Amino acid sequence: MSSTLNPSGPMPRTSSFPSGVRMRRLENPPRRTAPYEQEPGYFEPAGLWLYGRFRLFDANLACVPASFGSNHLDRDIDAVEHEAEELVLDGKILVCGIHNRAHQRAALVPLRWGAPRIVVVSGGFYHHLGPNLKEELFRAAKLWRYEFDAETDLIVSRRAPDKKPTFATRNPTVDRVIACIAKRDWPGLRSPSELVGAGNRSSL
Repeated sequence: MSSTLNPSGPMPRTSSFPSGVRMRRLENPPRRTAPYEQEPGYFEPAGLWLYGRFRLFDANLACVPASFGSNHLDRDIDAVEHEAEELVLDGKILVCGIHNRAHQRAALVPLRWGAPRIVVVSGGFYHHLGPNLKEELFRAAKLWRYEFDAETDLIVSRRAPDKKPTFATRNPTVDRVIACIAKRDWPGLRSPSELVGAGNRSSL
């Protein structure tokens, strides 16, 4: 699988960084009309689409690298769940995906404990959350929470809200985005002290 996704709309500017993922910035980003908790928006400094609780970027972030890749055995998934639970109980904000069983198992842990999470997805928000942006991200998650809560969680994508996902259970691009966000190695999200102000300036 390629480490980049096809751009949509105007040809974006690109910049690379150590993970090997190429960050894409739109030449003419859409203007914000409401905070990220109220509607999806493009965060230009990071070249990412966001919907939900922007201030989570300022928290103590972590991810579970064992969830990366594909073809996880049941024991691997159990280990992912255990590590995710340890991180959440230690006060970390989990950065995770939903594109394979291991990521989904990790993504359930914050729901069980009533904790926030940052979820990176491969497609647009209207595909993953439905036309009203209210659907939980996958079937098992709906057992723990009926609707997606943008006041609690943050969903992140490199694709515009109306774009389709890749549908792959192995998605190295999303895995790298997760790792970079958790390690604060993603351009535009590296300095916690600057994030809140940047989010406010980009909200409207």
